[in-house]
Amino acid sequence: MDAVRHYTMEDITERLGVTARTLHYYEEIGLLTSVSRTEGRHRVYDEEMVARIEHILRLKLALGASLQEIRDILQAEEELDRLRATFYGDAITDAERGRILDEATVRLQDIIAHIDERMGKLSVLRQSFAERLERANGLKGGSE
Repeated sequence: MDAVRHYTMEDITERLGVTARTLHYYEEIGLLTSVSRTEGRHRVYDEEMVARIEHILRLKLALGASLQEIRDILQAEEELDRLRATFYGDAITDAERGRILDEATVRLQDIIAHIDERMGKLSVLRQSFAERLERANGLKGGSE
């Protein structure tokens, strides 16, 4: 049986390029829960926790999401995981499965709507800079 690999805070800061303070803060605000500790109270991270930190960093980078928005997305994902587990449970009726699918659909639509909103804002920002570039190139062409 494979032993669970554990990482120190130093391992994580080096591997992911974040500071120890960032990891402490993520824990303080609830983005990282159940961080394991050694007998000496030093934090240790398993692969699941490393994957969660990487996911948080991707959401922050890709969406430019605030930490509150990231918390909301993580909570929605956890709820979807819970719904999936319930859906595939043994003691569930077809009506309950339908209700679970409806709930999961709403959750997924909310996440997609949030991403679409972000993409729309980025698109507007991009268009603004593209217009400025076009004007700058027009001025450059006119001065020659």
